[in-house]
Order: sequence, then C-alpha cells, then structure tokens
Amino acid sequence: MKPDKRWISPLATAGYLAKGIVHGTIGYLAAKSALGEGGKVTGSEGAVEHIGRTPMGEVPLIILGAGLLCHGIFRLLGAFADVENEGSEKGGIAQRVGYLAGGVAYLALAALAFGGLDLEAGGGREAATAKLMAMPFGPLLVGAAGAGVIVGGIFQWLSAAKRWYAAKFQLDGYPATKRAWIERIARTGLISRGVVMTLIGWFLIQAALQSDSSETKGIGGALRTLSEQPFGPWILGITAIGLVCYGIFCGVLAFYGRWHRSA
Repeated sequence: MKPDKRWISPLATAGYLAKGIVHGTIGYLAAKSALGEGGKVTGSEGAVEHIGRTPMGEVPLIILGAGLLCHGIFRLLGAFADVENEGSEKGGIAQRVGYLAGGVAYLALAALAFGGLDLEAGGGREAATAKLMAMPFGPLLVGAAGAGVIVGGIFQWLSAAKRWYAAKFQLDGYPATKRAWIERIARTGLISRGVVMTLIGWFLIQAALQSDSSETKGIGGALRTLSEQPFGPWILGITAIGLVCYGIFCGVLAFYGRWHRSA
C-alpha cells in the first residue's frame, strides 16, 4: 500500500529543495575556490556548516534541517514503500537499495543541521569506514560499497546520455524553451555528480585494498583531488558549475517531479 500522495508531494518538494541548496552551496564554494576568491572545497557536511555561519544562520539552518529530514524520509519511503514506482525487478531493487542508503545519509545530515552531529570535525565518514573495516569480511564490504558507489556514478552518466532523468518529469507538458533548459541543466548536473561519485567509490576501494580507513573521502575529498590535477582549477571550476546545475535540477524536481501526479 502506497502512502497518500497528498503528503508525499510536500515531503518530496521540501526534501529536493533542501538537497538542491546543499549541492548548490558545495558548487558555489568550489567555484569560488577555483577562481581564487576564498571559497572552500568541501562536502555536504561543510556546506551545511557554511550555511550555519551566515548571518541569521540558525534560522535557515533549522529550515534546511527540516528539508533534509523530509528528503531522508522520502528516500526511505522510496526504499520500503516504492513511492517512486521503481518496482520489484532487479534494476528496481538496486535503485531502492540506493534510496535506503541515501535516506540514512540525509537523516544524518539533517541531524548535523539540527546540531546533533559534527561529521566534518569528527571524521564521521572515516570513523564509520573504520568500524566497518573491523567487522568480519570488513574490507570486502567496504570494497563492495565502493564498487556500488562507482556503479551509481556510472548510472548518473548513463542517465544524462540516455535521458533516463526525463522519467522523473512530465516534460511533454512544458514549453519547448523551458524543456530545453531543464535538459541542459539535468545533463550537466548528472555528469558532474557522476564524476564525484566515481571518485568517492575509488577512494573506498583503495581504503579496502590498503585496509586503511584514512583513504576514505567524501564529496569534499573528491573535489580536492580534482583540484590537485593538472589544470586543477579549471577542472574544479567546471565540476563546480555542474554541481550548481545539479542543485538547480533538484529544485526543478521539487516542483515538477512525477510524484506530484501519481500515488
């Protein structure tokens, strides 16, 4: 039985808006860094902390935390109640497992926004990897997680190339100009996110192979790696623009996602 779409729609709207703000902030800070204007190369946790340090930071931080909480719940409903209609075939099950992981991650990010966690300062991702590494078959599990993240990154590229993202919209009802811009933003954002996810997965695999949790890196670590390559500022700047586009794409999804039209 699917949850009532009358409250699924506002849940999805609030959640995707918050997700878009986080990714947009990551891209904005990375772009400033690439331009040498004092920005910070950071990940989701750092973006939340940056928002908290702005004037009147506590109020927008609470609002952002509520949105991230909504997205975490929406993702868990996608995993267990299939509110995004992924189905029970092999591909659908894999997508729903991804929703489960995303739901847990966004609930943790919401806790950070509310002040319950300090993942950036406390090395939460590295600590979590270390705990997993200490379990029986831990390195194998971490390596499998890394491979899964790489597959997720490749899926972003395929989604951009094959227009799979269009299934989340009803694009046929949009004016041609708006549809063209949505498509450009979606492709740019998904390609950039795919690059970042692939790097994160690679770091996890390296951590597993070396049995060293310090090799684990998130979005911030992936962006820093890009910035250290030849022509790093250019690569970082292009990726940053893509992440801003992905944030805008999430904002468009908030209001035009398919869940607004179907139970």
